[in-house]
Formats: sequence, structure tokens, C-alpha cells
Amino acid sequence: MFKEKLKKISTRVFYVFFAVVVSIALWLYVEITENEIQTREIGNIEIVFKNEDILHDRGLLKTSYMPETLSFTIMAPRSDINRLAEPGALTVEVDLANISSGGTHFLAYEINLPQGVSRNILENIFTSVSRITITFDRLLSRQIPVKVNYTGGTASNEFMVEAVEFDPHFITVWGPETAVSRIDHIWVPIFRESLSTTFADDLEFILIDENDQVLDDDLRESLRFSQETIWVTVPIKEIKDVPLVVMLSHGSSTSDANTQWHIEPVTVKVSGDPDAIRELNSITLGTIDMLSIGLSDTRALPIVIPNHFINESGESVALVQINTFGLEIAFRSTSNLQVINVPTGFTAEIMTQSLDIRLRGTREELAQITSMNLSVVADLTDMSPGNARVPVRVYIHGIDANIDAVGDYEITVSIFADLS
Repeated sequence: MFKEKLKKISTRVFYVFFAVVVSIALWLYVEITENEIQTREIGNIEIVFKNEDILHDRGLLKTSYMPETLSFTIMAPRSDINRLAEPGALTVEVDLANISSGGTHFLAYEINLPQGVSRNILENIFTSVSRITITFDRLLSRQIPVKVNYTGGTASNEFMVEAVEFDPHFITVWGPETAVSRIDHIWVPIFRESLSTTFADDLEFILIDENDQVLDDDLRESLRFSQETIWVTVPIKEIKDVPLVVMLSHGSSTSDANTQWHIEPVTVKVSGDPDAIRELNSITLGTIDMLSIGLSDTRALPIVIPNHFINESGESVALVQINTFGLEIAFRSTSNLQVINVPTGFTAEIMTQSLDIRLRGTREELAQITSMNLSVVADLTDMSPGNARVPVRVYIHGIDANIDAVGDYEITVSIFADLS
């Protein structure tokens, strides 16, 4: 019994002792391997520039630097080497605060170590590059003119291209003086052809030098622009021959059946937006009152083009010839002269004794009318005291006939205070 207990205790002590020995061995192994000095080359180390904003205040710009990345050979314990080899863990910094002039400068750099790595390791970092070669240029801004031209033509001769519109007309460019000074103008290519409708879009531009050569993309990447695109509109107008027409206000004796009109010119060439001009089928010169015309007349009427269209023909006046058929003119004199709407408190006296009236109608109907069928009425509404020529209206009554009194008529009326 005692031997069995002793055996169990001995076994337990052995396992405890064995575990302690293994732990110590593992600790010694880790300590030895982690602190083992290794040599490794670490490349693609980023160069960071400090106080670069100060350059802008001084009118300077960093244009290039060499080398763009660094490579270091490092002797250090394995644990430090592994940390330094992590991407972005190791960087170098160049301070630009003391740069006050353009040209090429050779600047020293400071190595930035990740947190936890002793700066003593810097003594064991080796590189063939001790300074960074940096080129600086004057920072320049200029307003560069924009040029736009469309040469793609139209879909047919029915269309025309108007002056290309674009905005802005100048773009401000910032960048190195050596680059900005090479730009003569900004060109906006329009890669469209055979247009039949107005084209409008934001378009990219290219940089052109004084020899009309395109500047390369590398130069453009060194510049900044007030905007990256130009709004361009290529107005396309459709040209159309539009007929001229006139409206007739008929009386009793005329109608479309016995009246004919002719306009010279018959049509005018009009340009406008293609969608809108398709709805423009005629241009009305106005309305002619047929009571102002005897049997025929010629009127000069202005050609008024609707808004948003352009008169390409150039004519501003049209001659309208109006003719009637099967009608005649007869004259009748009437003394049946009357006034209405005499102002309150006043009396009106008609000084005209009779009026000759020109009548239009067929011969048969004109033969039936006498002066008894005519009356002349003057409306004195809003008239002032005194003698005045007053327009009158002629009425035809007592006869069933299509007859008109044509022309304008007036009578003389005297208006005075009623003293009765």
C-alpha cells in the first residue's frame, strides 16, 4: 500500500518537472530566435514631404523628385526586422520648410520608425541614397482662352448650323510655370456629324501649344483647372419655305366664293428649331376688313415672323392684291343723319346736310336700293363740347339684299350746353 502511494507521488513529480523543463526550453528557443540578428533588404519605402503647403504660399511647386522610393538594408533582431518589413511601417520624411527658390535641391531625409522599435536601430540601416533630388518650379496661374468649332455638317441642306455656343470662354490653369507657359489655348473637339437637331453636352478639352500641337497627358497631370469640362451647344436650325396668308373679314356682299387674294412674295424662308418649325405651316399677315375695300385694292402689310424664328429671306413687307368678282359699286346720297348717346346736359346739332354713300353688291341688288334704305348714325359717347368731325356707321334697312356700305364716313356735329 505504501509502495503504491510512493509510486503515484513519484509519477506526479516527474510530470511537473518535465513540464517545467519544456517551458524553459521553449522560452529559451523563442528568446534566441527572436533576438537573432538578421540582415534584410526592405524596398518600396514611401517618401513623405512635410510643409509642402508652405511652398504654395511662396509661389513654388514641387514638380519631380528622385528616387521616388527608397530601399534600405537593415541589420536587426528578427522581431524588429519583421515589424519593419510590414507594408507602410517604415517611411522617410523630407522637410520642405526651408525651400524659398525654384530649381533643383538635394535634401536630406529623416527615417520614421514604427512605435516600439528603438531608434538605436538607425545605426544599422544602410542605403546608397543619402539625399533626395527634388525639382521645384514657380507656381503660375493663367486664364487660357477656349476655342470651339463644329465641322461635322448637317444631315441635309434643309438644316443649317448657327454659331457654336460654349461656356466658359476662359479656364484658369494652375501649375508649374514651365508647363502653364506652353499652353496657347484650350480646344474642345466635337465628335459628332450630320446633325439634324441641336446638340448640347459637357465636353472634355485638350491643351494646344502655340504650334497647334496637342500637349501630352504627362504635362496635363501636373496642372489644375478651374473646371474639367466645357458646356457646348451646337444650334441646328431647319430652313423652311413658309406660305404667307391673309385673313379677310367679310361683310354682306363678299365671301370666300367671290373674293380672291394674292400675296407677293408667296412664301418666305424661315429658320428655327427643327421640332418647332415643323408646326409652323403658315404666317398670317393680318386681317383685312372688306368693308374698307371697294372692288379691289393692294395693301402693303408687314411680315411679322413669330418669336424664336428667323426670316432668312429678308423681306419685311408683303403686297396683298385683293379682287372681288360679280360685284359693282353704286352711289346713293342720304339725309337721314342721326346722333346717339349725347352727353347729359348738352345738345347736339348735325351740321352736315347729306352724305354720299358708296355701296357694293350685285347689279341686281344695287338697283333695288334707294336713299330711303340708308341711315347714318354718329355715336357721341365721350365727346366734348364744340364742333367735331365724328365717325359714323351706315345702316341698310328695308331691303333683303347682300349690300355693304364700303369706306369710312364722318359728319360734322356741334355739341353745346342745353340752356332750356
